[in-house]
Amino acid sequence: MASFIMISNPVRNSKRLLAQTAIAGSFALAATTMSAHAEAPNVVTTIKPLHSIASAVMEGVGKPHIIIDGAASPHGFALKPSQAFLLQGADVVFWIGPSLSASLAKPISAMAADATTVELMDVANMDHLPYREGANFDSHDHGDHEDHASHEDHDEHEKHADHEEHDGHDEHADHDDHGDHSEHADHKDHDEHEEHDEHEHEGAEKEHAHSEHAHDSEHEHEKHADAGHADEHGHDHEGAMDPHIWLNPDNGIAIAAVMAETLAKTDPDNAEIYKKNAAAFAERIETLETKIAETLKPVEGKKFVVFHDAYHHFEHHFDFEASGAITISPETVASASRVAEIQDQIKDLSVTCVFQEPQFDAKLVDVVLEGSDARKGTLDPLGTELDNGADLYPELLSSLSASLNSCLSGQS
Repeated sequence: MASFIMISNPVRNSKRLLAQTAIAGSFALAATTMSAHAEAPNVVTTIKPLHSIASAVMEGVGKPHIIIDGAASPHGFALKPSQAFLLQGADVVFWIGPSLSASLAKPISAMAADATTVELMDVANMDHLPYREGANFDSHDHGDHEDHASHEDHDEHEKHADHEEHDGHDEHADHDDHGDHSEHADHKDHDEHEEHDEHEHEGAEKEHAHSEHAHDSEHEHEKHADAGHADEHGHDHEGAMDPHIWLNPDNGIAIAAVMAETLAKTDPDNAEIYKKNAAAFAERIETLETKIAETLKPVEGKKFVVFHDAYHHFEHHFDFEASGAITISPETVASASRVAEIQDQIKDLSVTCVFQEPQFDAKLVDVVLEGSDARKGTLDPLGTELDNGADLYPELLSSLSASLNSCLSGQS
């Protein structure tokens, strides 16, 4: 019987060994990566700017999840089953609060009951500004806002001790556990935040408080959108705070500090990374502020109107206030009288630009512009067209200043 002798091919065996080593290494790397991500807390954020700040704070540890992505608006947002799944598995939830996205109050309370939930409207060291009444912002006195916490028209906020000293962000990391909202020294009207489904609208009259935030019709949105600040329907919203707090760079830095502290408590092993990342984020934003001020300076004093009153924090921080807004709430159809009021204001003030938003139909802006020489621009308070990640937030702030400069200078 013939016998066969297998002759080893050293070259082939060598290649095979290298391939097997590479495969083994890939599995080991994947396992290490999965292990690292498994150790990171499961963080859920609501809007793109918060997701961006959380991404910066968590860099090197893990990645946060986002609920309201793309061009979706937080006003009247409808939660999908896949997004509900995120809440059910959350360790930490960061959101602005029901004054921005009322429809999420009950889902967060019910589905993320075991998570640490941080409602950023209520944390310390957060600068607050009121919603502006009417279509004409120029009628308001903007000279009394040197201390953001000391608005003469908002006596309930005069005792924001944490706002009185905001000159170095030294106290941004000194927050208590914000997952427990039993004591909110900065918001006396928010004593019952443990039950979000019974959240009383900020500064609104008691008779306007609602036990449920889920609105079933456009008519109710017209009455209650944005925490009851629809003045076209005769509602008194004196004292209601503007929830678009992230558009103030100082608030962005404060948000990062709160996130770092919260995550450090949830994940002590990575506490130093979170705090280091928050400090680097603060430095980046402070540098950016100077560039934004330089971008806005050439068009200082030019008049503009925004789609809805979402930019008060950005405007006030850079002393670059709008002259008015087409609508109070983007979910509310502007009345004919309000459109006429804005059209008159555009002519009377020689308004240079009227800004639309990518999330909403631009037809209303076109109607407002009829018969005027004002130009149309676009401002995006959420960064809907920007890629998610740590860079989105600084890019968002930069894009606002660039859009203002472009339209007001006549370049767009």
